Amino acid sequence: MDEDEERTTGAGGARPGADILALLADRDFLRVWSAGAVLGIARWLETLAVGIFVVDLTGSAAAVAVVAFTRMLPLVLLGAVAGTLAGRFERRKLLVAGAGVAGLVAALLGGLAHAGAIAVWQTALGAFVIGALWTADFPVRRTIVADIAGTARIGAAMGLESATNHVTRLLGGGLGGLVVGAVGLDGAYWLAAALYAVVLVLLAGLRRADAPPAPGFHRNLLADTVGGLRVVAADRFLLAALAVTVIFNFFGFAYTAMVPVIGRVTLQVDAFAIGLLVAIEAAVSLVASLLLAALMPRRRLGALYTFSVFAFTLGVLAFALSPGYGFSLAVIVLTGTAWGAFSVSQSTLILLAAPPALRARAMGALAICIGLAPFGMLLMGWLGEHLGAPAAVALFAATGAAAVVAVALCFPRLVKPGLPGGA
Repeated sequence: MDEDEERTTGAGGARPGADILALLADRDFLRVWSAGAVLGIARWLETLAVGIFVVDLTGSAAAVAVVAFTRMLPLVLLGAVAGTLAGRFERRKLLVAGAGVAGLVAALLGGLAHAGAIAVWQTALGAFVIGALWTADFPVRRTIVADIAGTARIGAAMGLESATNHVTRLLGGGLGGLVVGAVGLDGAYWLAAALYAVVLVLLAGLRRADAPPAPGFHRNLLADTVGGLRVVAADRFLLAALAVTVIFNFFGFAYTAMVPVIGRVTLQVDAFAIGLLVAIEAAVSLVASLLLAALMPRRRLGALYTFSVFAFTLGVLAFALSPGYGFSLAVIVLTGTAWGAFSVSQSTLILLAAPPALRARAMGALAICIGLAPFGMLLMGWLGEHLGAPAAVALFAATGAAAVVAVALCFPRLVKPGLPGGA
């Protein structure tokens, strides 16, 4: 075993499977990880349910894109700030506050939907609140996960996080289609509110205390945030890795906002069939992430990370040009596999590349890069109004594939064997 693999397989040469079992035996890790899983189900449930509701109500690709935009906008607006706050306040309390507010908003929107008084702008407002909670997941909850796991087990922890994310996308997406089809949007919101209550119970039992606030606690928040971003941007490896995340989210992930539109308008299928597309993609992603977390040599993490985005954009291109529902289901296997490979490598790569003192800041920068997805969704929705949703998605996917190649050529270290910092 070479030095690269030794640093990322765990203490004493343990393999990823043993590391995962050890992590799941840790009571605090289990609570934080389970809270993330429940949050993921609630997020994907609301995402698909609202997308179906908006397209049914308006028939507009632009309207669906606007709601998706508001859901991810907090990542750009608050990502770096969340990274700074994670070093100043108790992170568990930040998560509890976010889950509590999101639960109240979901319950209120469920009541409005039940009364038949809900409007698109209200679903957009709810999406923004839920997006703010999603923003906190990266610099707040995932840094708690990394702290509990320890440096030697970060790879195993993030592999478990990745697999869990795909399970939640499968469950949330499937539930979204089923609940909207069976009981309507109000049922989807009320189920989400109940899930947020479960998160509060899980976090209430967390015993492990946060690290003390970092030096400079009383410094100017804006100046501290900007300074942290400058330090992260000065690292060329981190910069290249973050650029690939931008490409995935702006040109690739943005297509998820158009899935309800393409499903309803182009493929002409019902809410259950649309939910099935999302669920199958998530199931394939889950299997791929578990296999790759166990089998892929860690020293080639950058190459896996970069190629997965290239493959994902090609899959999205094929989905946009799909002649029918059956072909779309087949293409989902490619996009799901690539998504699984990307997600299992993304957080691990960023956390290993950043010094421990800068992990929250680096994850905050990652949240900003992910938060560029709504701008892609908004532009894709505008193009969808003029060119049609399939053409807009195809144009974005082709551009994204070309951009990945450009990054790999400009930052060849990203795809070479080995991990940053001698890891």
